Amino acid sequence: MSKRKVKDKNRKVSAEDVAKSFLAWAVVTGLSFLYWMAMLLLASLVLLNVWHVTFERIVILSVVLMAVTSVAYAGILIRRKMS
Repeated sequence: MSKRKVKDKNRKVSAEDVAKSFLAWAVVTGLSFLYWMAMLLLASLVLLNVWHVTFERIVILSVVLMAVTSVAYAGILIRRKMS
């Protein structure tokens, strides 16, 4: 009976780890969107006479770069869990 309690306790810790990892992934994804948006807006100001871009295009580019960052970070989290 005591072994069963230990297994249940380990299962809860594992579920908490997964929840923490998911929360970290969500936060990194949101922050990466803000980062890419800020960097692209800054680049559009610096390259004002060279790069003619609309705000709509900057949002699309930010979403694409956020997706790339999100997939890369998810891969890092999965690699950490596997080892």
